[in-house]
Amino acid sequence: ADLVVAKDVDIGLTGEITRRGGFSEVSPDCHKNLHQGHGFMLATRGSELVSIHPGGAVHVLHPSMGPERLWYCNLPDGRTTFTNGLIHGITDGVQGLDLTVPAPESLGAVDSELGGLFPGEYRYSLAYVRLSDGLEGPAISSAPVLLDGGLRLDGLPEREGYAINVYLTAQGGEQGYLAGAATGSHFKFTGSNAELVLPCRTMGAAPLPVGILTAFWKGRLLVAVGNVLWASRPNALHLCDWRDFRPMPAAITAIMPVDDGVFVGTAEDLVWLGGATFDGLAYQAKKLGPVVLGSGIQAPGEKLKYGDGRGQGNAVLCIAGGKVVAGFGGGGVSALTEDRYRTGATEVCATFREVGGVPQYIVIPQ
Repeated sequence: ADLVVAKDVDIGLTGEITRRGGFSEVSPDCHKNLHQGHGFMLATRGSELVSIHPGGAVHVLHPSMGPERLWYCNLPDGRTTFTNGLIHGITDGVQGLDLTVPAPESLGAVDSELGGLFPGEYRYSLAYVRLSDGLEGPAISSAPVLLDGGLRLDGLPEREGYAINVYLTAQGGEQGYLAGAATGSHFKFTGSNAELVLPCRTMGAAPLPVGILTAFWKGRLLVAVGNVLWASRPNALHLCDWRDFRPMPAAITAIMPVDDGVFVGTAEDLVWLGGATFDGLAYQAKKLGPVVLGSGIQAPGEKLKYGDGRGQGNAVLCIAGGKVVAGFGGGGVSALTEDRYRTGATEVCATFREVGGVPQYIVIPQ
């Protein structure tokens, strides 16, 4: 008859059952939210987020992440993002930084100064820049101001660890160009219009919202905020634009990119968003049932059954409608446990691994 329950065993490709390998204790301390980064492991100890390196070195990346579940995303450059839905950051395994840079709180007070600018109307913009890595946040802009030769700013907002880049438009223009950086509450620009050449790249942007279920796709960081899928700017993971979001029919429970689209799990159904660009993604509901929170992962397509053969390229796995479902490029899906196995889990932690040539999809109820 069917095997109903099995503990501490592995099942081979031909159905043979062997005892699963044992374990040995590495540390007596409680570690949660384990995640394998590029050359380091992440975990929480109490409220601390730490990285653990193969040689035993431990770095505290954030002192107070709290008891909530963490969600991670490995990036191609070797860094890893982390978030608990309220706090998000990024780490190289040694230092932990905020994922985003805030916009300045105010524009300060403006006055004209003697200098080489053509007299007329100008706009100025301010953007925080993080001193540790040079990351620039969203810029805020002033209304037109009359200047007669130069710009003076007083009462600029100050934030520890940050400077402020000051941008100035051409006479009567809209695009801001770098005038200089302020490290205190005062700034002056007395140069000429010809010195304004470096454009502001963060105008019109906002910090990427804090969410969960982060994933990397085509240079963008994807994140779920309730039932809304947000995408960062390409190659600027800390910024987003007002148009870079896609509402889903229910709360998002999984984000699973493949080469030509993104599978999105929701509390109602599995959705396929197909396309090569975020703004061109086409919506298709798969009508497989609710997707279990945390069950969505990526897996090699050639290790998964698809029709009468195997899949190819990047693929994904999740639990939809209580069944283990595989998703492939082009939006194709395969219910691997149809009429065979069903689970009532509502939240899990999932991973894919290969042991002795045997592919394994492992989920642990949370």
